[in-house]
Amino acid sequence: MTAGGANPAAKPARPGVAEAETHPGLSVVAWFAKELGQPFSQAAVLSRLPSDPDPTDRNLIARALEVVGLRAKLVFRDIRRIDPIVLPCLLFHQKTGMPIILQKIDKARKVAQIIEPGEGGLEQEVKLSALRRMTDGRVMLVSPDLDHRESLLSPEARAKGLAYRHWFWTPFWANWTIWIQVILAVFVINLLSVALPLFVMNVYDRVIPNLAYVTLWTLALGVLIAMGLDLLLRVLRNGMLETIGKRVDVKAATGIFRQAMNVRLLDRPGGAAGITNNIRDFEMVREFFASSTFISIIDLMFIGIFIAVLFAIVGPIAYVPLIAVPVVLILALIAQVPIGRTVEKAQQLATKRHVVLVESLFGIETVKSLNAEPVMQREWEKAVAQSALISGRTRFWSNFAITSTMVIQQAVSVGVIVWGVFLVADGQITIGGLIAANILAGRVLAPLGNIAQTLFRAQHAFKAMKALSEFMKLPVENTQIVQNALKVTRGEIEFRDVTFTYPGAPIPSVKDLSLRIAAGETVALLGRVGSGKTTLGKLCNGLISPDSGIILIDGQEIGQYDPAELREGVAYLTQETELFTGTIRENILIGRPNATDDQIHRALYFAAMDGYIAENPEGLNQFIGEKGNRLSGGQRQGLAIARMVLRNPRLAFLDEPTSAMDQQMEALITARLSELAREGMGLILCTHRQSLADIASRVIVMERGAKLLDGPRAEVAAKLRAAAQAQAKAKAKAV
Repeated sequence: MTAGGANPAAKPARPGVAEAETHPGLSVVAWFAKELGQPFSQAAVLSRLPSDPDPTDRNLIARALEVVGLRAKLVFRDIRRIDPIVLPCLLFHQKTGMPIILQKIDKARKVAQIIEPGEGGLEQEVKLSALRRMTDGRVMLVSPDLDHRESLLSPEARAKGLAYRHWFWTPFWANWTIWIQVILAVFVINLLSVALPLFVMNVYDRVIPNLAYVTLWTLALGVLIAMGLDLLLRVLRNGMLETIGKRVDVKAATGIFRQAMNVRLLDRPGGAAGITNNIRDFEMVREFFASSTFISIIDLMFIGIFIAVLFAIVGPIAYVPLIAVPVVLILALIAQVPIGRTVEKAQQLATKRHVVLVESLFGIETVKSLNAEPVMQREWEKAVAQSALISGRTRFWSNFAITSTMVIQQAVSVGVIVWGVFLVADGQITIGGLIAANILAGRVLAPLGNIAQTLFRAQHAFKAMKALSEFMKLPVENTQIVQNALKVTRGEIEFRDVTFTYPGAPIPSVKDLSLRIAAGETVALLGRVGSGKTTLGKLCNGLISPDSGIILIDGQEIGQYDPAELREGVAYLTQETELFTGTIRENILIGRPNATDDQIHRALYFAAMDGYIAENPEGLNQFIGEKGNRLSGGQRQGLAIARMVLRNPRLAFLDEPTSAMDQQMEALITARLSELAREGMGLILCTHRQSLADIASRVIVMERGAKLLDGPRAEVAAKLRAAAQAQAKAKAKAV
């Protein structure tokens, strides 16, 4: 059974104009971009958002508006009080949640001019009273982002804007109002913690000597109320910290993942495993700043409260914990010196260990087939042993600081009691005051109990933040905001004196290459292994940029296109077929989530996978396993071709698209690709298969990164035969 087999007469129709219609979730964004003079590219906007944006999702609408260089602010405002200067703005339907564009308000006539994208996008005039009943009271104010416009004019302004919008601190301090509430809560909690020592002191000094039971119950009720408030404030504080953590997590993690997707291929540090380890370190950063660990640092700010109360109650005894505080801090800081030396090394070893683990698991079939388990086991054990050694040193100094702090706390308690006995004997303080002083002294040193561990976690967090900050500064393919709306319309491509060398490579992969491929042309790209064919495909798709020379798409320099728009028009099918865990449908739709069933079946037809799907009981819902390991190599290539066809590009570069297929499937897909070419799609076929090269009208032969031959297929074939014959004769003479 082959993957094909469908009747060519049943070929699905080519998608028409409907494919270019604005996505329903972006119609409002497109309108505002046009109205306020901002470039709008649907592909570019969608590439910066989660797929399939919901038109009723206000957060996604705001993000999409920011992507096209507009600012969006959601407020509650009565329609009658909207200042005309902020128009146009967005309202939201009370029942459906759909956005409504408010263009104008005529207060004299008490009417408004609106546009409902969900109702055909026509202008309507409605009464203000009816509009108030129709909407939910929320207004999204939309205006141009002046910071973005300034950054387009000045590199200095762009750098200033990037510094202003730090990946972590910006969302962190965006919650400054909640942080003020947290600090106030911590302040009150520390004040309330004084209640218990004061209660004990008054019971010993006033209640017991006088058997004042009424006073006892009054004091007990007061301290219980204080304890209840303390509990409530701690719960509220933890809830606020969780809110901050959630908000920072969403914003920062979104930015980190977007950066991971946008970093230029040649600038990716340490490969995928290294990047995932850096991203994993973000959890350490978030947990430190939005957890009780960070609260213990805030508690240090209020040690003075307890020292002041101690001076008020027991006078000079307060000097005992007052002296102990800097001693504990000095010991903790001394311990951080050797700990700090190991933190960076520990992170490097953690990355190495993670790389070994990820590469072993992802290459498990290769590892098993080569009997390489002992090699990978050795690398793993070596990385674990080194990591354990470093961790042991860190734990030693951390435990030293913790133990020292514990001893000092006990010594403070002893010192307070010993000194207090003499003061009690002199009548300067009471026994109740002495007991309260001992409790308060313990409260003074409580935030310092884990200060060494806190500083250790702080070092790890700041080291992780430094690594992530360096990662966030790496060059990216596309900016956060769409810069232009240029689209690939024909698919013509031209190389002018293009040279490209991979970092660290001794010779260029492509050297002084000049060629032009017309729109709709089918070209076979031939050459030995390492001749630069694959590099040419990556250059076409914008995955890498030339060191010198220029590449023109439809007469425009390739850098003028947003990467998303470029890849909409110029597709690149890699040699290595990458599928993802899920079903066949999910893998086909990954590049076009909103495709219709007709478009899916058309793509399957041209990929020669229609027959396999028709004969498969599960059809498109078949689960293909991790990286598609439940499919054959040819079937995986077929799905990759289907994904490419579904995007309907103007030009497609196919790198060895049939290398894993049998002859029958290759013949079928060759015929289907020929049909696709006749429909007007330009094809560059990088192949070693003669049958696939035969559908091309033009053949280009590359050698050592340069163009060796270029011309009509028959002419190039004749030259290659003549060269082969001459080489054979030369060998015969040599023998």
